[in-house]
Amino acid sequence: MASSSVDRIAFLAQSVCYFFAQLWPTLKKALCAIIAVVMAPILLVSLVAFASGEWRSIGETTAGDQISVSSVRMLKNNQRMAWVRVEFKEPAKLPQGGPFVELRARVRFGCASGIATPTAVWFYSRDHSGKFVVSKKTRRDDSFGTDPEGGFGGMASKFVCEQR
Repeated sequence: MASSSVDRIAFLAQSVCYFFAQLWPTLKKALCAIIAVVMAPILLVSLVAFASGEWRSIGETTAGDQISVSSVRMLKNNQRMAWVRVEFKEPAKLPQGGPFVELRARVRFGCASGIATPTAVWFYSRDHSGKFVVSKKTRRDDSFGTDPEGGFGGMASKFVCEQR
């Protein structure tokens, strides 16, 4: 008698399943797009934060800018990859704009040729509240490490290429 008193509406269960089955491809694409848009900046920031966890100070420029290096990796053909950070003593006006308080770059060093080529450069400023913010990112920096940017290129290259 208990089994005959159960009310089952099979039509409703099938219609709801059919409805979601029709929407699933659209929902799946939208969900993937939302995840990609949200996760991309988080991954970028965490990559920079991860690299900055082990900065080693290697000295300072004649202007008093602090130079640090992190995550030195050995590559083929006497090349190295490393993160370079320059903390400007005074906010710097560079060819890329400014005023910038810090520069961080992922750099490929050709130790045999002495050439340092940044693969990505982030320039940091402070907003009106004093918060540290990325104000510019670039993939090409023709004046990397030369006098307009503080003259730190030789010091960073020497340190990175001496690593074994």
